[in-house]
Amino acid sequence: MNQSSIDILLQKYLSGECTEEEEKIVLEWYEKLISKSELHLPETEKSQIESRLWQAIQKNVQDEVVSARGKGSVIPLKTRTWLRIAAAACILALTVAGIVLFRNRPAGPHPTAVIDKKASYTRMINETAAEKKLVLSDGTMIILQPGASVDYPPVFTGDSREVYLAGSAFFQVHHDPKKRFRVLSGALTTEVLGTTFNIVQHKTSSRIEVAVVTGKVWVFSQEGKESDSIILTPNKKAIFNTATRQFTTGLVANPQPLLKTGVTGPVDDENASRQFIFEDEPLQVVLQELSKAYGISITTDDEKLGQYHFTGNISKYDLYKQLDIICQSTQSVFEIKDTQIILKENR
Repeated sequence: MNQSSIDILLQKYLSGECTEEEEKIVLEWYEKLISKSELHLPETEKSQIESRLWQAIQKNVQDEVVSARGKGSVIPLKTRTWLRIAAAACILALTVAGIVLFRNRPAGPHPTAVIDKKASYTRMINETAAEKKLVLSDGTMIILQPGASVDYPPVFTGDSREVYLAGSAFFQVHHDPKKRFRVLSGALTTEVLGTTFNIVQHKTSSRIEVAVVTGKVWVFSQEGKESDSIILTPNKKAIFNTATRQFTTGLVANPQPLLKTGVTGPVDDENASRQFIFEDEPLQVVLQELSKAYGISITTDDEKLGQYHFTGNISKYDLYKQLDIICQSTQSVFEIKDTQIILKENR
């Protein structure tokens, strides 16, 4: 049925000239319109439409009563008549609102853009008990955890690359300075050029965690401002609370050494076996070496502690074990504060 046929049928419906079959068609169309409507209206527009709606209903009711009285009798409005008048008014109001919104919609992104775009994507669901690997058209690798799913396009087009994640996954994003890579996971967006990172969505709480392995990652709430975003570098993580819309930052569970030439590349065999051998070095120097190696700020809370000396080979240990050994030797303790590590005298 085309738009012209619908208009004619609506006019017949308003005037009460529809057959039972035609009336059934109109009511079915009305129900379908309501159930599938994707109109997102501000409260002011809703109030205006509601006002016009009831004005239309009242006018139709008055017309029915005047018509009945003109014939010399009072005919009570039956339920079917009320339904016909209300439904017709609703249809007209929604149709007018839809046309107005369509003609005056903004040129940029709108609420239905994500739905339309995602509809053309392919979905992979990891229904196994093991990790599942996926390589995208640009060479990006995704490792899905059990129960996770990802929606992705067969081929990336335009000036950005976007995928939609539900659950937890590891990303090794192919570097492309002309096309930023975005992961939309619930209320959080993670944007990168090319890097490796983990996204963990906690099933038992309203938390989404992003932890960076290499490179640089920009995370922000889809409903927030860009000023509320956080930039993460290697060995850093951000936890987003979807209930409060707040970020907290910290360090990953097992920080890894960075490349000696910078902080954007992957960890290689040379860096994994980096030597941390110190011979009667001031603690301040030792901590500076560790800070440079892991890309993490590691300091003392006072200059006196920084002058203590340390001797030892801590090459084969992870960062936190290295700090334990240093603290035992210098009679100190360390604490993690956000994305920093601070050593204090053990008093």
